[in-house]
Amino acid sequence: MTTAFVSHHDSPRHDTGWNHPDHQGRIPALVRAVYRDMVALHDHLVQVEARPATEADLLLVHTPEYVRALRDAVAHAAEQGRPVPFQAEVVVSDASWDAAVASVGAALTGVETVLAGEARNAFCTARPPGRDAAADHAGGHSVFNSVAVAARHLRDRRGAGRVLVVDWGARAPLGTGEVLAADPGVRVVSVHQHPGPSLADGAPGAAGLRSFGVPAGAGGGEFAAALAAALADAEGWGAEWILHSAGFDILAGDPLGGLAVTPREVYDLTALLRETADRVCGGRLVSVLEGGYDPAATGQAVVQHLRALAGLPAA
Repeated sequence: MTTAFVSHHDSPRHDTGWNHPDHQGRIPALVRAVYRDMVALHDHLVQVEARPATEADLLLVHTPEYVRALRDAVAHAAEQGRPVPFQAEVVVSDASWDAAVASVGAALTGVETVLAGEARNAFCTARPPGRDAAADHAGGHSVFNSVAVAARHLRDRRGAGRVLVVDWGARAPLGTGEVLAADPGVRVVSVHQHPGPSLADGAPGAAGLRSFGVPAGAGGGEFAAALAAALADAEGWGAEWILHSAGFDILAGDPLGGLAVTPREVYDLTALLRETADRVCGGRLVSVLEGGYDPAATGQAVVQHLRALAGLPAA
């Protein structure tokens, strides 16, 4: 079972400052962890360079005004010679446009790699994250909603009938459900800590989202039970693809999370997801990095994630 590891060299260049949770050390720490495990992964992992997204790709989900606002903010950062505030908690630098389109491009490249039969499934390193971005504004640390763009690409350009988006993270996504709510061919399920501010009635992102909550402090067992319930709820729908927003802020000790999942337990969560994809949609599963703000722990969890995607034993 071959898994594509999709990345682009521009993703780590998004400079938010080292005191920001989504700092530049996240991707290098992840890559170092994966390379340390390459003795096991080598024959099961194919490395793929992402094709950066075009503006036409972004407009599958985002408004022209929002795309222009990000361009303008990045230009302002370049003029100032330093990172500047953009929207929500997002900070941008002169390299943030390149990083953002590389991240969306990673998700699209993952889809195309699986579609072409070059890998059974894929994991995409994306930074900045995407799950909290709406059509016309940023959210959380997210700029462009990579998974939502990939879902629209599959539906509008590749003729996919039904796409299931599975999101896991410390809290529910603020953007993904909202931007995909109008498409009857897409379902979004989210497993996250509950209660959370984004789950209140009428809160941003509540539309189009089927939520499965776990209590604060929940570990891998409780999280796996909620994920199994979410997948069982969606399995009969007959998805042709599964896209996964992988928030590793579910890990114990994450500075922005309140859960207690271990990196080893991520293997079990991923195995549940992969087995569902194998049963439902011929294994067509593309996973995209979202949160995860303890770089060392995220790197360990990604190794377990890749092993499970590739059908290898846990580390």
